[in-house]
Amino acid sequence: MIRINLHSVRVQKKVQAGKRQLLFFAVILVGEVAVMGLMLSWQGGEIDDKRQEVRRLDVRVAQLKREVGDFDQLKVQRDRLIAQRNVINQLQKARTGPVSMMREMSDILTKGKGPTVDQTQYETLLRRDPNAGFNPRWNPHRLWIIGFSEQGSNIHITGKAKDYDDVAEFNKRISLSKYFTNDFLERNDQILDSTLGLKLVKFSLRCRTTY
Repeated sequence: MIRINLHSVRVQKKVQAGKRQLLFFAVILVGEVAVMGLMLSWQGGEIDDKRQEVRRLDVRVAQLKREVGDFDQLKVQRDRLIAQRNVINQLQKARTGPVSMMREMSDILTKGKGPTVDQTQYETLLRRDPNAGFNPRWNPHRLWIIGFSEQGSNIHITGKAKDYDDVAEFNKRISLSKYFTNDFLERNDQILDSTLGLKLVKFSLRCRTTY
């Protein structure tokens, strides 16, 4: 009877199986190393991109700082020029303001003329109240000024008129004029003028100039 030794065959099969497992693990290990290498390479490239972006931002920040510095300097110069212009305007107003105000007062008391008004606001006022406008047919000779004083922007006017309507018309023209504001009729009394022998209305009005 022939005997076959199967033990050596089984050992060889185990050895071959172990080699296949080792080869499989080696392939997996090589694959993992390759993947890790790719990931490290990708991360390294991303880090380089971030560093370049940071350098670009640093350059931009430095540029903005220089521009802001120039802006602050220009703003100081602009503010200084505005202050100088305001001073010049105040001096100009102080020089021409009284002349303009007296010319306005002359127009108010001249037949056929009237106060200087903002036309748009005046038309709006008339649409709301047609009686709010001044009377262009009023005869200013019915009223005369006997006192005019100015302290700063405060004006005090005293005068006489033929009747109350004349005082009301004068007061309305003052209130409509863009050269005067805060008008207040503090006295409006009928008196007997001994010189003329007539009953007249004596008035006292205060207002402020806007020049």
